[in-house]
Amino acid sequence: MGRTKILLGKDNHQLGDTIGWMGQVERYQRASQEEVHVFCNFSNLFATPNLHIRSVEDPLWHEPFDKKFIIDFYPNTRERPSSLTNKIHHIKESGLIQTASEILGFDKVEEAKPTISFKPKPLKTKKPIVTLASLSTMQQKMWNYKNGWNEVISYLKKNRIDVVSIDGYAAFGAGYPSGDIPAFTPIPSRSIDKTGGGLRIAASYIKRSMFHMGLSSGLSWLAWALDKPVVSVVGHNNQRYDFSNPYRTQNTSVCHACWDNHDMVADDWYWCPEKKDFECTRQITPEMVIEKIDLILNLNKI
Repeated sequence: MGRTKILLGKDNHQLGDTIGWMGQVERYQRASQEEVHVFCNFSNLFATPNLHIRSVEDPLWHEPFDKKFIIDFYPNTRERPSSLTNKIHHIKESGLIQTASEILGFDKVEEAKPTISFKPKPLKTKKPIVTLASLSTMQQKMWNYKNGWNEVISYLKKNRIDVVSIDGYAAFGAGYPSGDIPAFTPIPSRSIDKTGGGLRIAASYIKRSMFHMGLSSGLSWLAWALDKPVVSVVGHNNQRYDFSNPYRTQNTSVCHACWDNHDMVADDWYWCPEKKDFECTRQITPEMVIEKIDLILNLNKI
């Protein structure tokens, strides 16, 4: 049995990347039975008995191992043993999970949730709750239908369900406005503000919730890993990029999935490559989102 080291992301990768990739690392260890050391951000979030999970700053990364993998999106930032010859599709043709799966040598893509381990914080809520993460790191990733989240929250309140915002900040944005988009987009005014509490607090609220609402972002991936339904609003990427999700809301009749055709410009907050003013999410209505929510409420007979 050899010793293998795996780095999740050559640069500073985010929560969703790490969660999606860690599931594939667990899959690799089960298949290979090797001694696997994985180096990643958010290392305290994971606790898989057969993996040695370490911080990206752990000096052990620089020690020699029998095998070395770097899981990343692009050919110039990833690495794997030369003995592996299976095809790795470009990220524009695949997705987050498929990328890790193919780098690790799998011919067949299979979703695998990582083992999440944290001590939930005791919480008191007066009503059933739904968690919400409405903010993100680019405007195209947010739901740009004006007041959309508040309309959805009003619907849930009629069903005696509270919505708790668990983003890292109460407002986030470019720092300067563009058209009708403010410099900093706030969380919905009708939600309960539990932002800025850190990952353990966010995970604790998700664990307690009926389901999670959000975007194609890290807290949606965390909810998926915690086995919660995820009602997501997505414009910029294709379904295959994220985990399989029957509650994903996307309007495919308008411009969408620009990540399939353009190289993302991450340092341009208002990047909309087709110059269509984020119609991909502006044309997603509250009714479309509520339709997905009703699928969950009907399962719970609410």
